[in-house]
Amino acid sequence: MSKTKYVTQFCTTCGRESKMEIIGAVVGAENKVWFRCTRCHHSMMIDQVNHQKGHDNVIKINREECINYSPEKIFEVGTAIYHTDWDDMGKVKSKEKTSSGANAIWVEFEKSGIKKLIENLQLAD
Repeated sequence: MSKTKYVTQFCTTCGRESKMEIIGAVVGAENKVWFRCTRCHHSMMIDQVNHQKGHDNVIKINREECINYSPEKIFEVGTAIYHTDWDDMGKVKSKEKTSSGANAIWVEFEKSGIKKLIENLQLAD
């Protein structure tokens, strides 16, 4: 288990990078630890091996391989996108269905960090 009491981690509930308090180790699973977000108090299990590898990766994206972001489009995990309003490039990390039934994607941008964006938005005619 980690020697520090806190770690900075992306909280899927808050949608932000926040300080996580270590609660304890997962019984029967090596390298997995329970953390609690200090903002929303949501508890989550983190694989420390994958967590440490994730900090070593630096996003390097070419503008030519990016697809322009639009809320009407559908994106796959791993797709490189360019947000024209923010002048920022990022990769789709995960997809989810929101509580309102809309589709959303979590994108890790080079400048803005991790952001939640809407996808497959059906506009009324």
